[in-house]
Formats: sequence, structure tokens, C-alpha cells
Amino acid sequence: MRNEIISERQGIVLIILFIIGSTFLIGSGGEAKQDAWISVIIAISCSIILLLMFSRILSLYPGKDLFDIIQIVMGKSFGKIISLLMIWFSFHLGTLVIRNLSEFTNILVFADTPVILPMLFLTFLIIWCIKAGIEVLGRWSEFFIWIVFLISVSVTIFLIPVSDITRLKPILNNGLHPLIRGAFSSFCFPFGETVIFTMVFSNISKIKNYKKTFILGLLMGGGIIFLATFRNILVLGPETLSRIYFPTSMVVSLIHIGPTIQRLEVLVVVAFLICVFVKVSICTFAVCNGISKIFEFDDYKFIATPVALLMLSFSFIIYRSTMEMSFWAFNIYPYYSFVFEVIIPLSIFIMAELKNRKSKIYEEM
Repeated sequence: MRNEIISERQGIVLIILFIIGSTFLIGSGGEAKQDAWISVIIAISCSIILLLMFSRILSLYPGKDLFDIIQIVMGKSFGKIISLLMIWFSFHLGTLVIRNLSEFTNILVFADTPVILPMLFLTFLIIWCIKAGIEVLGRWSEFFIWIVFLISVSVTIFLIPVSDITRLKPILNNGLHPLIRGAFSSFCFPFGETVIFTMVFSNISKIKNYKKTFILGLLMGGGIIFLATFRNILVLGPETLSRIYFPTSMVVSLIHIGPTIQRLEVLVVVAFLICVFVKVSICTFAVCNGISKIFEFDDYKFIATPVALLMLSFSFIIYRSTMEMSFWAFNIYPYYSFVFEVIIPLSIFIMAELKNRKSKIYEEM
């Protein structure tokens, strides 16, 4: 992405909203049941190492994104194959998030409205965002992050009267296996998905410290996920939580403050739309940027429309039902995404470090 500027603060905000994404509504670490909050803590801790690796890869080649670095360390031919795999992952992730949104709007928001209408509106908004450039998304996110924070904190405070600390007990009653499985699920969804930013943060001149940007974004976004997970367990309990698709929406429906403050689910919808818009936009940025690098286009913006429309079309055929979507998300996706989030970046990191050390040796000679 050429001649586009976002600040470190805007980069942090984008990572926060990206991490929250659809996780805000679907939840994280549900396999661990009442220990899900511990799983989220473990996942955040492990993700710090992963994001330090991402920041190191970008720091080794300033002004380059993952697609450039892949071709530098792996060669053009093999590098393009790996780049295509990362483009597919970005495209697939964007498609999955769009489908999450369509299921939510179809079941709980616009039950009598054809689901294609709100999805088309979101898609056209994303196309406009891509064409306007990432700096516009950065400024937009910097404003709306406060709305997401305010909604998250307000909802948690309002739910204190219906929370029950005993729902956290007994801790580790199911053993370590569900806890580790929940931590692995949370690690891959949503924290590992931040690999998408290595495909976007190129030629963004104001970001000098990738480590600070990634880690602060992870800790703040992860903090909100932890808060939502902890709150949902206290309010619903592990058994109810494991049986519903959108726990946050059900939790908020329990808020009743007098005869006037009720039906606050609209707050969840607003926060969810903001986060989903950012996440899908970043995925689309990555896809368009990757295609432009592989085919050596001068600009990525002209392919925004076909890419976004393909994402929308693919989202309607990727699952046959909400049950299938939920099964994929919690049972298959973590293992599938691990390849793109850890194995491929780790291979690039090792090769980049070796190449960097060889170049230093040659310079000393």
C-alpha cells in the first residue's frame, strides 16, 4: 500500500477492533466451560510471543510487508505460491466474518428482512473504505473505538446485579484437556489472526515501533475479550453458555434497569458492526494488496470491488446452517488457521533471520 499513513495509535486501535471482531458476540474459549476465562489468559500470554515474531519480521525489512518479505527470503516462484496461500487465508477469514454477521442479523436483528440487504450495504461500505485508503479507516477507527469501550464497560456494569461468582466453580473440574483446548481455540481465534496485519503494514511511515503497536493492541483487545468472557460466565453459567451461538446478545437482554432502560441489545449490535466492519476491511486490504504484489499492479484499489463482492458471494455458500458454522469455528478452524498463523510465519521468520545474519557476515568480511 503506497504513500498511505497511519499513526502508531491508529495501528493499535485497528488491532484492538480487529481482535474484538466477531469474538465479541460469539465468545472465546468455550470448550473450557467455566474455565474459559483462564483459557483466554493463557491464549493472550502465548500470543505475545507470536506477535513479537510478527513485529520482528517487519522490522527486519522496513517498508516491506509480508508479501514482499516472502519473495525476498523464498524467491519469486515459491514466494508467490506462499503468498497465494496467505491471500486465500485473508479472503477466507473475511468471508467467515461476513457469514457470522449475516447469521446474527438473520436470527436476532432483521429476522423478516432478506439477509442480502444488510450484507450488501456493508460490502459497499467496505469497497468505499478500500478505495479511500487505510488512513481513512485509521481515523474512523480512532473515533469509534471509544464507543466500543463505552459499550463494553457499560454493559458489564449493568450486569453486576445478575452476576454470580459461584458460576466460576469448580475451577479445573474438567481437567487440563478442555482448558488447553479452549486456550488453543482462543489463541487461533482471534489472536493469531493478527497475522493479517503483516500483510497490511507496509509503507506506513508513522509506525516505527511494530512491537509496541502489536503488543498494546493485543493486550487491550485481549482485555476486552477477557472481560466479555468472564462476564458471560458469571451471568449465564457454563452450561447455558455452551448451548447458545451468540452469548453476548443473550447476556445483554437480561439488563433491566427500571421501566425505561431495557432491550439494550442494540448496543451490542452497534459495537459488533463497528468491529466487524474493521475486521473485514483489513482482510480485504490484505487480499487486494497481495494480489497487486503478485501480479505487479501499480495500485490495489481498482480490485477492491470484485474482491469484496466475491467475499460476499462466498459467504452465502460456505456453510449450510448456523450449526455447521459453529461446529467449524470451534472444532476445525483452530487447526486449519494454525498453519497460516504460526507455521508459515515461523518459516518466514527463520529464513529471514538466517538471511539477515548471512548479509551481516558478508558485510563484515
